[in-house]
Amino acid sequence: MNLAPLRRRDLVLLAAASMAALAVPAQSRPLAFIVPQPAGNPTDGIARKLQPLLQKVLGQPVVVENIPGAGGSLGVNKALAEGADAQVLLITSQTEPILTPLTTLSARYKPEDLRCVALMGSGPYVLVGRADLPAGNHAELVALAKRSSGRPLSYAHIGEGSMIHLVGERWSRMVGAPVTHVPYKGVPPIVQDLLGGQIDLTFLPVGGSTVSLIETGKVRVYGNSGANVLAKLPRVPTLSTLDPALAGFVHITWAAAFVPRAAADPDVRAFIDAGGGERAAPMSLAELERFYQGEARLYQALSRELNVAAR
Repeated sequence: MNLAPLRRRDLVLLAAASMAALAVPAQSRPLAFIVPQPAGNPTDGIARKLQPLLQKVLGQPVVVENIPGAGGSLGVNKALAEGADAQVLLITSQTEPILTPLTTLSARYKPEDLRCVALMGSGPYVLVGRADLPAGNHAELVALAKRSSGRPLSYAHIGEGSMIHLVGERWSRMVGAPVTHVPYKGVPPIVQDLLGGQIDLTFLPVGGSTVSLIETGKVRVYGNSGANVLAKLPRVPTLSTLDPALAGFVHITWAAAFVPRAAADPDVRAFIDAGGGERAAPMSLAELERFYQGEARLYQALSRELNVAAR
């Protein structure tokens, strides 16, 4: 979908008690809950967990729409095209609203064209490899990657400029271990090929099946990208403590679902906790605006650092 350049606007993403508090009347037509990723991706899982709760609170149908493609810009463009007063919600990570406009020319929007109104949860990535990769820890992995410079290890991500791409590229540069980047259309096919041995490495977000894959030995794990060891994965150290070259290597991903009070629902809390992520503390709209703008500056700078350009 090609759109003319969008003027600055707030995409008011209201749901659950937020809508009730603002006295927004229920509509007979369905509310579109747009996920700019394929079914099975982490944010899709959160959206589908929220769907019945939103329907109950709003008293109207809520339809999850997966609109992947072009780094998620197809879904974001559709949400923006509906206008600020439309019956539409959008759930994303950093990739779609912040990073995709830097790498995809057809994404004719800016981070500030969207207004973040609720942060659902956050968590680090874990660096994982295929189960038979001949490296038992991070030091051995780096040594293997350096020895394999003639035929670099393959690294899977969900598109150039995505968070998984940038985190992997930064890790590769900081430890001096070249990798061959292999783009995929989503996290589920990456996991499938990782389990099948077609891909050597990737960074997976903590959530969904990630913890189970690690605990059952279906993938090798080398460290997490957060600032702290995870309660769900207490034996997985932070990468920043494993190698002096990785000092300051801390990256998290988040899901902005724009539903402040829905995050307090026990089922939603349990869903986020089960995946190993952290529930976000409630924020005011002003706090969310500062958070979102800070994230935009942070990851725009990281893209410049790694010379990621629009194509």
